[in-house]
Amino acid sequence: MVKSQKGIGKTNSDFNNLGLEINRITKVLKKFGLKEIKVPSLLTASDLVDLYGEDLKLRAYTTSDPVKGEQVLRPDFTLPILLKHLRGNSLQARYFYSGNVWRRQNFESVIPNEQYQMGFEFFDDKKNNSISLDVEAFLLINKILRKYKVNAVTGDVQILTSALEELEISEYKKASLKRHLWRPKRFMQLLDLYSQEKIVHRDIYSQRVTTATIEKNKLTEIKSVYGIRTKEDIEERIEILEQELSQNLIADSERSYLLKLMQYQSNLSDASKNMLSLGNIGKKYEKAVDNFESRVGLLSEHVNTSRIKFQVIYGLTTLEYYDGFVFGFQFERGNYPPIAQGGRYDSLCSSLSQKGKSICAIGSMLRMDFLK
Repeated sequence: MVKSQKGIGKTNSDFNNLGLEINRITKVLKKFGLKEIKVPSLLTASDLVDLYGEDLKLRAYTTSDPVKGEQVLRPDFTLPILLKHLRGNSLQARYFYSGNVWRRQNFESVIPNEQYQMGFEFFDDKKNNSISLDVEAFLLINKILRKYKVNAVTGDVQILTSALEELEISEYKKASLKRHLWRPKRFMQLLDLYSQEKIVHRDIYSQRVTTATIEKNKLTEIKSVYGIRTKEDIEERIEILEQELSQNLIADSERSYLLKLMQYQSNLSDASKNMLSLGNIGKKYEKAVDNFESRVGLLSEHVNTSRIKFQVIYGLTTLEYYDGFVFGFQFERGNYPPIAQGGRYDSLCSSLSQKGKSICAIGSMLRMDFLK
């Protein structure tokens, strides 16, 4: 018996079953016209590490090479595949991949540090019907997992970010809230800070402005750096803190609505109607719900959407580059992590692609170690 992390054992039978599943899924993906793409196990860290969110960045294994510099053991497939795709000339592509990824895990996690994944990445021109791309990705994973007893869960990051866009606060504050959606504790701290209801928290930031100003004055009197910060660093920090303290605060009613929205969950077929019943706070939010409703309509032609769970915040504890439709599949029984997860990452494409390229993208991965 070969031992994996946490003493989870794999018999020869398990490995044989894994091989059979890899072959079966490969045939399905090729039948749907996907092209296999290869990614090296060792990647140049400077190309990738800063693009990953804080969570994945901390869990990546890095090493140093005397010739190639800092390297990272492949922590996922999506980013290196995206970078490889953007170096080509085509907007449209359907890729699939297969191989190991390496990530540090929490001590209590049942996910091994080295895990075998299969998955795919779809790229298309944004001018095309990008909602159909979401449906195609979901249905493909649904087909692959049809032999297993699983439940599907979906979310939509765009619903939440569009609601944040409707808040009557500065662009800086909106950007801060959106940036920290993936860090619930920090997000709630900022929401409290920017809210009339929790105005007491602002005293802390007022004190920080005072402290930073004292540092800046000392810097002028003594030397060009204070600790490891320059005068420019401190001045920038003061400016940021003062923006956080500016008087355009989130109204109590807006804060209450936002918290209700974040707690909302239902089956997929009822979700759009129920979300609008919470209140329609603006055109951007209404458009996001319309897009959501169109996607549900397309999905309902193929699956029973009343049996699919929907949570507004689903996926906000996974990869930070997801910015739209997200989904996952979990076993009906057993305390396992999702065996499949996927989502849209258009913003990441836009930030990395050349001017003039308008690309939308969605991907999904399967944790093959849990498929027996």
